[in-house]
Formats: sequence, C-alpha cells, structure tokens
Amino acid sequence: MTLILLISKWREILIGLLAFLLLVCMALLNNKTGQIEKYKQAEIVQQAEIAKAKADAAIKEKQWSDQQLKAEQNYNAKLKQIQTDADTAHATAHSLSKQLKIANSRLSSATRETIIEYTNTNSDILENCITEYRTVAKAADGHAADAERLRDAWPSE
Repeated sequence: MTLILLISKWREILIGLLAFLLLVCMALLNNKTGQIEKYKQAEIVQQAEIAKAKADAAIKEKQWSDQQLKAEQNYNAKLKQIQTDADTAHATAHSLSKQLKIANSRLSSATRETIIEYTNTNSDILENCITEYRTVAKAADGHAADAERLRDAWPSE
C-alpha cells in the first residue's frame, strides 16, 4: 500500500525533491557568493595597502630629494665663500711678495731708521703670514663642507 501511495503521489514527491535540490543549489550559490565577496574585499584592501605604500615611497623620495637639493645649495654657497676667501688670500700673498722683494733690494744701502722700519714691516709680514695660515684652515673648512654635504644628502632612514 505504501508503494501504491508513493506511486500516486509521484508528482508531489518529485516537486518536493526538486524544491529540496533548489534549496541546496541556492545555499551553495550563496556560499560561493560570500567567498567571492570576501575575495573582492581582500583584493580591495590589498590594493589600498599598495597605493598607500606607493604614496609613502613617493613622499619619502620627495623628502630625500629636497634634503639633497638643500645640501647641494648649502655646499655651493660654502664653496663660493671659500673661493672668495682664497682669492683674497692670494692677492694678499702676491702683494706681500712684491713688498719683500723691494725691501730686500734696498736693505744693503739702508740707514738705521730704515732698518728699524724694515723690522717693523717684517712684524707686519709675520702677522700677515698668520692670516695665510688661516687660509689653510679655510681650505680645511672646504673639505669639512664636502663631508657635511655628503652627510646631509645621504638618506637618514
């Protein structure tokens, strides 16, 4: 009797089975849609992180570029000052050389007062030599400026 009942209700059973299969397919579809959404969200997050990293890198590169430019400008200003100082020192040394040659040629026939004046002049020359030694120190400052430029231009991070 159950068999006859099942055969007579075959349409309802088939409809129920199809409805069950439809529900299973919808559940699977919903599950896959959720997985796709999670994947899309992860991809969006990853793209945002990549964009942020690129922006941070561009900012850091700009900072380093600005830092290097500033170091170059400082270096060029220091070189200009050093060159000016060197030119002044060269002119002074040339003038002193001329004065010494003239004084040495006249010393043998000079009077006592002239020799005293010559001695005083020699004191002045020694003082000017001290100035020349300072020029050497300025050249050392030039080397220090080179080192500072390289240090300032080098990225700190």
